[in-house]
Amino acid sequence: MIKKVSPKELEELHEFCFFRSVVHYDMQVELVDHLATAIEERWNTNPKLPFQKALEQVDQQFGGHAGFVIIREEKEKAMRKKYRRLLWNFVAAYYKFPKILITFSLFLGIFTALQFFGNDLWIVSSMVIMFFAFSLFYFLYYFPRYVKIKVEAKQSFLLNQITLKGITSKTMLLSGGFVSSLSHISQFSMFQSVLFSTLASLFIVLVYADCFFIPKKIHEHFSAQFPQFVKS
Repeated sequence: MIKKVSPKELEELHEFCFFRSVVHYDMQVELVDHLATAIEERWNTNPKLPFQKALEQVDQQFGGHAGFVIIREEKEKAMRKKYRRLLWNFVAAYYKFPKILITFSLFLGIFTALQFFGNDLWIVSSMVIMFFAFSLFYFLYYFPRYVKIKVEAKQSFLLNQITLKGITSKTMLLSGGFVSSLSHISQFSMFQSVLFSTLASLFIVLVYADCFFIPKKIHEHFSAQFPQFVKS
């Protein structure tokens, strides 16, 4: 009979991963599976090998602490790459028929406003203020109530960080860009108006994807991978 890693030993593997600086539970799950498989392979050839000794051997095989750091970084990159791909697939759909009509409407609305008002600083400032107000609403109210993954156990999940990263990075990017260009905004040329309207409409689609579409996909992924943590 093939010797298997017990539930108690699986808990020890989770603790071992945490000790090796893998703090997010969704990252630990994959590493624990690899560790358990490697330990069971050793038991196939040496069933009397103690669990701790087998773990030490597997730890050496993985490269010790430095090896776990590399594995963790690779897993994080893979997960972030997956959701970036989801993001850009979503955005690409808004530049194809029929959703391109929504993107064009956004572009046209911003472009018309720039042409109507004498000082484009008012338009740009108003849009930035509205985005900051939305960001505060999202961070303080919407995210903790409707987006953040809530679990029965107090576990840390990388998926929660991915959810917030998009809107956080865009807030910082917009803040820096607006402050640095504040003294240069008065009246855009026709080319600048077209460029700004195009980028602003793209930015709005990206924000919508980060705040609503990607979190929905993350929740679906989380529910499928960790049903034991989903609150009913």
